[in-house]
Amino acid sequence: MTELYSHSLIVGAGFSGVATAIKHIKEWNNPDFHIYDRDSAFGGTWKANTYPGCASDVPAIFYCLASDPKIDWSHMYPFQNELFQYFQDVAAKYGLPDKSTLNTEIVEMRWNEKTKEYTTTLRNVKTGNTHTHRSKVVFVGRGCLVAPNKLNLPGLETFEGPVMHTAQWDHKNSIVNKNVVVVGHGCSAVQVVSDIAPKCKTLTQFARSPQWIIPRIEKILHPGFMKFLSYIPGAVQLTRLVLFFLLEYSWTMFSGAWWSKLDNRIKSTLTSRWMRSKVPAKYHDVIVPKFSMGCKRTIFDPGYLKQLWLPTMELSFDPIVKVKEHSVVSRNGLEYQADVIIDATGFDIPKSISGLKVIGENGIELDQFWNGRVSAYETVQVPNFPNLFFIFGPNALTGHNSVTFAIDNSLVYVDKVARDLVSGKPNCTYVSVSEEAYDKWVDDVQEATSKTTFGSGGCASWYLGANKYNGTTYPWTQIRAWWHSHFPNQKDIIRH
Repeated sequence: MTELYSHSLIVGAGFSGVATAIKHIKEWNNPDFHIYDRDSAFGGTWKANTYPGCASDVPAIFYCLASDPKIDWSHMYPFQNELFQYFQDVAAKYGLPDKSTLNTEIVEMRWNEKTKEYTTTLRNVKTGNTHTHRSKVVFVGRGCLVAPNKLNLPGLETFEGPVMHTAQWDHKNSIVNKNVVVVGHGCSAVQVVSDIAPKCKTLTQFARSPQWIIPRIEKILHPGFMKFLSYIPGAVQLTRLVLFFLLEYSWTMFSGAWWSKLDNRIKSTLTSRWMRSKVPAKYHDVIVPKFSMGCKRTIFDPGYLKQLWLPTMELSFDPIVKVKEHSVVSRNGLEYQADVIIDATGFDIPKSISGLKVIGENGIELDQFWNGRVSAYETVQVPNFPNLFFIFGPNALTGHNSVTFAIDNSLVYVDKVARDLVSGKPNCTYVSVSEEAYDKWVDDVQEATSKTTFGSGGCASWYLGANKYNGTTYPWTQIRAWWHSHFPNQKDIIRH
């Protein structure tokens, strides 16, 4: 079996992996790294998700890497193809294709206590061939949109048409002039319906619950205006900073304080009026959620609500109970013709974050250590797994700000606690976190979550797992995350 070596091994070629590689080159002066990704190109979620209408829901100027800001986006909320191309351009700029192996998945990572290294076993997803790779440091940048939820409907196996998850879209299957059934009502469902509804013969969308949908303002950061700003020194950076604080203000939907609840009530009242004004009267009693704004991810309307006026479009909260060869049947006994079924039920976030076999000190396996309670100290470190750093890992998700900011925070944290290690200096071969600090972190996260809209907003969402345990979402502001990453508690860190 072939064995390779690099100082650092990076798992993932999306935002987290690419940002980590750039950090090695620009700040740590250590180009001795290698990237692995199971997909066939750089891009992460923007490579995997190609469904019609797929786009960012964060303004593009703040949804790019801080090291490589881009201003000449064609839209304020760019579509998948433009974001995918951004990854290709950045990867080429830093020569990352020469330092990566794609179509390759992780089988196992095992810590060697004698050599202070990880031996990672990898498998080519096309050929099945395996090899090993030794490294002093491992960065896990897989993201949280890895494992798609799968429909589990009675009779689904008898359906004679295509069934497609939005994250595994097959462009060979046409939806034009077809009877299409969409299951789901989250961001991906809203985006795909907005795009395909006018093209379908009929489109029936089955939703578990309504969603808070707010207007998407497209023209504030017009491409021409951004080009003008680029000629003014510091203007682009200032715009990014202003956007950060505007997004950070929306934390008022989540905090759970009295003033937050008041603000939430005002926003809910205004939003519910706006939503009802945009849809036919038959939806007025069902379109507005009963849970608090922020309990689930708020959706920026890409043109979805106006599709509900189409005579060929129907939104139903009556769940599917049976699938037949050419139709679906709802709980109320109504039967809907179906040529195509689109699964827009999102991702299994806890499985996406955990789902990696890592064996640390004393033979401890990561999933066994977590035992269903996934977390990472300051979203980055887990005790008993030295030299392993999660980038945008457990509890790093933000319901109100840009993931790229959270990724930057993770990398700054690594720089502050392990710069000598990651830059390849011989005086440091081991960096971990104490179990006491980790346990306190887990308790603090759960306590903080219980006071937020995530934990008390009256909904079931991917922000929380079973028993309302939070292993995914950061329950504080991103300003706090910035502070803790730039000024970590060094007493919690173990080095030698």
